[in-house]
Amino acid sequence: MTQGNVKPAAARQDHLNRWCALPTLYPEIRVQRPNRYYAELLLEDYAGQVSEMTAINQYFYHHVVFKEKYADLAALEECISIIEMWHLEMLAETILLLGVDPRIRTLTGNQTVYWNANYVYYGNSVCDRLAADIAAEKSAIVQYRKHRDLINDPYIDAILERIIMDEQHHLRLFTEAMDKYCR
Repeated sequence: MTQGNVKPAAARQDHLNRWCALPTLYPEIRVQRPNRYYAELLLEDYAGQVSEMTAINQYFYHHVVFKEKYADLAALEECISIIEMWHLEMLAETILLLGVDPRIRTLTGNQTVYWNANYVYYGNSVCDRLAADIAAEKSAIVQYRKHRDLINDPYIDAILERIIMDEQHHLRLFTEAMDKYCR
């Protein structure tokens, strides 16, 4: 079942030309049927403490503070934050298809919790920030796997599996940066 204003497949893949992206295509955004429980799980990935919204803002902040002294790290942080934005959009479209409004919030036990900038790890040094970025990617992978295991929809599973691949790639890139600057 597909619904809504879904972009054509070619437009969905444009960002794969970025140097920090995996050149692997994304699956079509679809769901078997609306499902509020699945949407609530995905809202955690979308705008919870460990989420795409947090990653985008953390990596963008790190991009800004690295710009003056560490151009290569600034470019890495910016590039990865853009890929995370793509994940945010895919999750939003999926949540909509599942029948829930993708506001920048989570729903836990019928309690609405809006995303908060306190979720971002701002850090104090290059190594501190890179360590936080590595930890964020590891946490995201664990959470995505948990949600994939709880969701019984092959379309959503394919989307989550592809996002996990990106997060693993980001983890490798951040680890290489950590090795370069902090070891």
